[in-house]
Amino acid sequence: MPPYCSYVVVDVNGEVFDSDMTEKDLNKTKSYLLSGNKSYYDFYKEITQMNGNIIIIQYDLLAHFRNPLLHKMIPYPELLMLLLLLGFVILFAVITASKFSKKLKQSLISIITTTEKIGNQDLDFDITPTQISEFNSVLNTIEKLKVALSSSLKEQWNKEQQKKTQLSALAHDIKTPLTVIKGNAELLEESGSSKENKELITYIQSSSDTIEKYLELLMSVVNNNSIHIDKNVISLKNFLHDVSTESVALCKTKNIVFQLKNTVTYDTIYVDGALLKRAIMNIVDNAVRYSDTNSEIDFAITENESYIIFHIADTGKGFSEESLKKATQEFFTEDTSRTNQHYGLGLSFAKAIAEIHQGSLELKNQIDAKGAIVSIKILKNNS
Repeated sequence: MPPYCSYVVVDVNGEVFDSDMTEKDLNKTKSYLLSGNKSYYDFYKEITQMNGNIIIIQYDLLAHFRNPLLHKMIPYPELLMLLLLLGFVILFAVITASKFSKKLKQSLISIITTTEKIGNQDLDFDITPTQISEFNSVLNTIEKLKVALSSSLKEQWNKEQQKKTQLSALAHDIKTPLTVIKGNAELLEESGSSKENKELITYIQSSSDTIEKYLELLMSVVNNNSIHIDKNVISLKNFLHDVSTESVALCKTKNIVFQLKNTVTYDTIYVDGALLKRAIMNIVDNAVRYSDTNSEIDFAITENESYIIFHIADTGKGFSEESLKKATQEFFTEDTSRTNQHYGLGLSFAKAIAEIHQGSLELKNQIDAKGAIVSIKILKNNS
C-alpha cells in the first residue's frame, strides 16, 4: 500500500476487522459509509471480498513523493511549490523596492542639494536632472525660482553699491563746508569776541567735531556693512557732561531749558561712549524737534538691579498709537510731509545701540503731563 493511501476492512456485521487508518480518518470513513458524505479532497475505493468483507481504500488526488522518506518530510509538494513561489515573489518585491528606493534617494539628493545651495545663496550652479520625470518637473520649477532670485539679488547688490557710492560721495561733500565752518569758528575765536559769542563759538566747534566723528562712523558702516563696537570703561560724570553740553547747545536753538538729574551710584560704565552718546543725542534731537519753544526737556539717569536707564522726557505732543508701535523702524515718519527733514532713523539707531549693550529702547507718553518719554536701558555689566 503506498504511504499516501490507507485502508480499513469491515466484516459483514459492520465491525472493523483490520485498518491502518488514524482514528480521525477512520471516523471520516465511517461517516462516508453511513451517509455518503466526504470531504472534497478525500476519495474512497470499495472492494468486496469473497467472504463478504469490504475493503475501503482512502486516497487523495494530490501530488506526493514516491519515496517514503521524502513523503514523510514533505507530504504536500504542491504546497511547497506555492511557498517557494510566494518566497520568490517576496524576494522580487524586496529587490525591486530596494532598487527603486536607491533611485528615489539619488533623485531626492539632487533636490536637497539644490535647495541647500539656494538657501546658502549659492546660485552659480547647474541643476542635475534625475531619472524621475515628476522630480524633474519640481527641479525645473526650482530652476526658474533660482534664476529669479539670482536676478533679484544682483539688482539688490547693485542698489547697495549705488547707495554706498552715494553715501561716500555725500560724506566727502559734507567735509568741505564743515572745514569752512570750523575754520571760520577758529577765526571768530581769535578775533576777540564777547563772552557770549565765545560760548556760541565753542558750541559750533564742538558740534563740528561731532559731525566729523559721525562722518567717520558713517564711512566705517558703509565700507564694512556693520557698526564697529569699541567698549571701554568710561567716567559716567564726564560722559553726562559731554551729553549735557551738546544737548544745551541744541536746546538753545528753541530756547528750551535742559534739565539733568543723575541718581546713579556708579562712577564708571562699560560702554561704547561714542555710540551711546550718539544714540542719546538722536533722542534729544527728536525731543527738541517736537517740543515747543520756551519749553523744557528733562534728562534723568536712574538704575535698578540690572540696568542703568537714560530717560529723555519732553513736553511735545507725544507719540500716537502708530508711532508707539513703529517709531523704531527705519525711515518711519508719522508726518508724511517731512520729505527732506526727518526720516525716522534716530530712534531706530538708538534701539540698535541699546541692544548692542544688552538693553532695550522703550517709548511711552507721559501720564500726568503732555509729552513723550524715551528710555535707553543698558545692562550694568554688559562685558
